[in-house]
Formats: sequence, structure tokens, C-alpha cells
Amino acid sequence: MRRWLSVLFSLFLWHQVASPQDNVSCVQLLEDAKEAYAAGMLELVPELMLPCLESDEFSGTPKLEAYKLVINAYLFDYLPDEADSLMNDLVDEFPDYRAGASDSEEFTILLNTHLAARMAEPEKVTGGETIRETPGKTPPKPEKKKQQRPPFHYTNSLGFELGMHGTFPQIVERYSLGDPAMDEGTFGILPDIQVGPTMNLMLGRTSEASFSLLYNRTRFSYSALPFSFMSYEYKEVQTRLQLPIAIILKLNPDAERNSVYLRLGIVADYLFSASGSGIRSYESSFSDVAVDKTDITDARRRMNILGMAGVGLRIPFNNAFLFMETRFTSGLLLSNIQANRYQNQDLIWLLYHEDSDFKIHQLSLVLGMAWNLSH
Repeated sequence: MRRWLSVLFSLFLWHQVASPQDNVSCVQLLEDAKEAYAAGMLELVPELMLPCLESDEFSGTPKLEAYKLVINAYLFDYLPDEADSLMNDLVDEFPDYRAGASDSEEFTILLNTHLAARMAEPEKVTGGETIRETPGKTPPKPEKKKQQRPPFHYTNSLGFELGMHGTFPQIVERYSLGDPAMDEGTFGILPDIQVGPTMNLMLGRTSEASFSLLYNRTRFSYSALPFSFMSYEYKEVQTRLQLPIAIILKLNPDAERNSVYLRLGIVADYLFSASGSGIRSYESSFSDVAVDKTDITDARRRMNILGMAGVGLRIPFNNAFLFMETRFTSGLLLSNIQANRYQNQDLIWLLYHEDSDFKIHQLSLVLGMAWNLSH
């Protein structure tokens, strides 16, 4: 806390008394920037150091330290483009600099990438000492190390997802043409799909906002025994347009590659269509009665809201990533319209099916791919 207060007080005084024309010591500002970096106030480091890096006053070792400090601040603040641009300036001004044991792994990888691009082989660091070639001597052969992939930086991204789901209707209040206490009708699970585009917007190092637009087809069945002498099986198909809005929370934000995350949000749901069909069967020798596909859209709620939760894994490669997720959505409102319970005569008097009050829940397995929108 004392360190934070010291940094804030120093910066406050600097902003109060300093102007672009003031002769403020860049060496002193470098010390302030180091304090801000150590306190975790990364965004202040470039503000303090960039004017000095552009001035003629700053040179030599202090300027090199300033370059390294700002680049590390960019890297750990997830600003890879800014870090890459400033590293190019560092290599232009200090072409002989090679990473040392005190440099961070991210800084070393970026520096070596720039040196390799300029056909300058970076020197190896072993045991905290830099190995340099000496005329007349053969340098020791370094240990062969497995090449490491650079860390993947997530940015705003755009992609698509495809999911398989099972629907779990929940009876809130049971209704039956027979005795509801005796008719223990049950819903059955039928698989179906959802598909559509998705976009992720960075909120910070550990969180993102996620938006999707999904076509969702829902199917489920209902088996009942309204009377002792007959039973029926009813099937329903719904088509929906869904707008999921969620917050993605990264569980391992410092991981260089694969990322595990949680998804929490809501889904705005619009029903396009709904249809029902079924078969009525008798225990005796009477013939079965079939009811063909019947439009029941008016008996279903058009607009609904669902809660959403999920856990997933991202696997990056190049400038994109694959994601796999298990997701659960739960309807907050009834799926049926109570006032229209007896609207469809075919389902009631031919199939003997009467709507119970129910909500819809779904468990999904989602696969998808997204591309970073910035490099």
C-alpha cells in the first residue's frame, strides 16, 4: 500500500508541475515508471516513458531500460501490437543487445523473433551468463532445447459455433384429460442442433463479453396414460432464433496456450414455429390413431428468457482458436400459453393430449472456431 501511495503521489506532483516545455529529468521519470510497473499500474508506464524515448535527452543504458520497461508493460497488459512496434525501435537503436537471464520469457521470445527476422542469430543464455564467440576459440555447444511456441494473445474475435443439445422440459403443473393424479405423463429427451455466428470482445486480461445469433431447433416427446385402456406418445418440434449475451471468465489467464473458461449470461429467445404430432394406442385390438404434424405456434410463448452457464476449453493455433464447451440453458418463463391450452382440437380429441404447464431446459455440447480481429 505504501508503494502505491508513493507512486500515486509522485505522479500527481508530476502532472501538476510538469508540462511539455518543462525540463523534467527523464532519469527521474524512469524511476517513477519502475515504481508504477512494480505496483501493477502498467498503463502509466508508456505515458511516462514514451515522451522520453522520443527526446534527444535520453540515451544509453537508461534509454535501453526504458524501452524494456515499456515493452514488458505492453506485453503484460495484453497489447501485442504496441509491444511489437516498440521492439522494432529497440532493435534499430540497440542492434547488439541480446536478452539476458533477467529478461522475461515473453520479452526474450519477441526480441529473438525480431533478431531472427534481421538475419541476426540471438546469443544463447545459459546459467545467467551470455555466451559470446571469442576469436580462436570454439564456443561450447549449447544444449539442444525443444523449440517453444510463442504465447497466444487473445483479442476481439469473430467466428461460428455448432452445437448438439438435448431438451429437458420441466412440468410446473400437470394437466390431463383423465385424472391428473393417475396420469403420470413424462417428457422424453430428443437430440437436435443449434448453429450461428459468435463474437467476443475483450473486457480485460481475465474477461470477455460474448454475443451470438443462433438458429435453434428443439425437439422433445411426451408419453401419457390418460385412461386405463389407452396411452399416447406426443412429439413436438420448435424452431427458434436466440441471442445469447454472456461474460466469459478465464480460469487460467496466464496460460500461454490452452485456455479454460466459464460462461455466464442470458439468452433472448424468439419462437418462429411449433408443431405437434402423435400416436394414440389401445391395450385391446383397436387400431392406433395417428395425428399428423399440426401447427401449435399460437399455443406457445413467442418470447422467452433463458439463463445460461457453461464451461469450455480454447485451443489456439496461428491467428485463430478452436473452442469446445458444455453449456446449460434454463427457461425462466413457461413455454406454453395457458389460455390456449384447448385450442387445437385434433390433439385434444384425436390424440387425447392436453398441455401441461412446462418450462424448457437444454444441455448442449458446442464446438466452434473464432479468428482474432487484430494481430
